[in-house]
Amino acid sequence: MGNHHPHPMDEDLSLNDYRYLMKQTHLTPHVIQGWYREFVNLCPNGQLSKSQFIKFYKELENSSTKNVEGIAENVFQAFDHNGNQRIDFKEFLIAYALTSTGEPAEKLHYTFSLFDTDQSQTIELNEMIEIMKKVLTITRKVSQISPESVAYDIFRTLDIDHNQSLSKDEFINGCLQNNAIRRILSPFECEYPLKNNT
Repeated sequence: MGNHHPHPMDEDLSLNDYRYLMKQTHLTPHVIQGWYREFVNLCPNGQLSKSQFIKFYKELENSSTKNVEGIAENVFQAFDHNGNQRIDFKEFLIAYALTSTGEPAEKLHYTFSLFDTDQSQTIELNEMIEIMKKVLTITRKVSQISPESVAYDIFRTLDIDHNQSLSKDEFINGCLQNNAIRRILSPFECEYPLKNNT
């Protein structure tokens, strides 16, 4: 009588939250609860600040390199849909699930947001070069490949109308049609432990 099990997550996430998140992420309640525990453990107030997010992202990426911080900042911007400089659990899980287990087009939508650092709805060559430097450093390929030459090659391939910028349609459609480019550009193409329900 009156005893509470030490599972505050069960109370904090309503049945409607579970239903919503299951529909948006295609994850099981067990996996959603596991992510929620991790999230609440990191930020008991239920909101990740940018610095908390960068720390969490570095742990997820299992990396302490300086450039992970730069890419994490861009990832934070892509995930912070309402622009309040905070990410709540639902924003985090939907974005993270889409970027790690979603359909390729869904992942590329977030990847576009990462590259569009000035939020102009287009990607300029200089934006792509800057992100490529970070991506290639994170993947430890920077010594083998020149970020500038990769960016130029990708731009030539994806810039259908030759206007020196990539629209969201050019970016997503071009990446969907070219697996090699998609693997280079999308930091979300790797598998995360989200699919392991065991």
